[in-house]
Amino acid sequence: MFKILLWSLLVTFSGNQASRHLAQRNAEFAVDLYKAISSSHKNNIIFSPLGTTLVLAMVHLGAKGRAQEQIRQTLKFQENTTGEEFTALKSFFSAISEKKQEFTFNLANALYLQEGFTVKEQYLHGNKKFFQSAIKLVDFQDAKACAETISAWVESKTDGKIKGMFSGEEFGPLTRLVLVNAIYFKGDWKQKFRKEDTKLMSFTKKDGATVKIPTMKAILRAKYGYFSESSMNYQVLELPYKGDEFSLIIILPEEKVSMDEMEKQVTAHQILKWFSEMQEEEVEISLPRFKVEQKLDFKEALYSLNITEIFSGGCDLSGITDSSEVYVSQVMQQVSFEISEDGSEAAASTGVHIPVIMSLARNQFIANHPFLFIMKNNPTDSFLFIGRVTNPDTQNMTGRDFDSL
Repeated sequence: MFKILLWSLLVTFSGNQASRHLAQRNAEFAVDLYKAISSSHKNNIIFSPLGTTLVLAMVHLGAKGRAQEQIRQTLKFQENTTGEEFTALKSFFSAISEKKQEFTFNLANALYLQEGFTVKEQYLHGNKKFFQSAIKLVDFQDAKACAETISAWVESKTDGKIKGMFSGEEFGPLTRLVLVNAIYFKGDWKQKFRKEDTKLMSFTKKDGATVKIPTMKAILRAKYGYFSESSMNYQVLELPYKGDEFSLIIILPEEKVSMDEMEKQVTAHQILKWFSEMQEEEVEISLPRFKVEQKLDFKEALYSLNITEIFSGGCDLSGITDSSEVYVSQVMQQVSFEISEDGSEAAASTGVHIPVIMSLARNQFIANHPFLFIMKNNPTDSFLFIGRVTNPDTQNMTGRDFDSL
């Protein structure tokens, strides 16, 4: 189950001729941001490069000078082609947000402005044009009421999956402009796992301790690859969602390779190369049910990627307002990501039967130690979510009760 809300500053990429270039840049930014976050977090990680880029692009639209240049360089935007980048983004949003029977993908943007705070018409028009942003006026002096108003909007845009995202403590008397992006995804696996085949198996956590966790099992035909890079070996598995628009990629280093080593070595170029070289094969899969929840403030990570100017007083956001007192105070994101037998949210399971003897499968993919995962949009190869599992959380998950396994 995905329950995602991204707050304060947020992009991805589109599909036609510019798609490949945009996907490459998207992947580079996603991996850069992942490395910046992972260096200060020891356990599970989950975030949306899509969401983070979106907010940054919304600010880029109104930034000038050094503030704009830092965002442009970090997002890998080409110089003097911002209009083309944003047009490509708009095409992507339109394509990805179409209602499909196979999945639900909701993406909505809003700007919450202080009543009486003058924002330039051109900036409001640009946000509406490129990001389909709603423009809403609130009184941040009444922090509690603002939190309730914005939280209610988020709840409505995420099918009620994210409740009470904001508290009054997150807004202060100097708050003037809040950019909000809400994303909700719900989809079933193209080939579901049978719940009755889920068994308790040992998982070796990042610290070397072993824990018993519910592990899904199946033999499926899936895209799979075994790769050697920089003296490290990896298995890569792609599990498509129904409709083939989205896939979950699991990158599993060999057991002797630590996540820290892998994270230093892996590159966006390698990951995209793996995507292109994987072949459909029969694979014996053991994959833990897992749930990763996280609320992140990206300020420190963005600082390390040289986005610093927007956080300082006196930064040039004159494309947004003539006020010289406007700057970004926080870049918050909250994600809850759950993988179960059905897919991304509980539903009736039909699935593939698992033979008692599984040794006949040609390839074994046994995720019994820390791994990296990426959810991507297949037409564009854009990274919607990226994270790692170092300790699967089995509490409050869908699926069979832990005690029944």
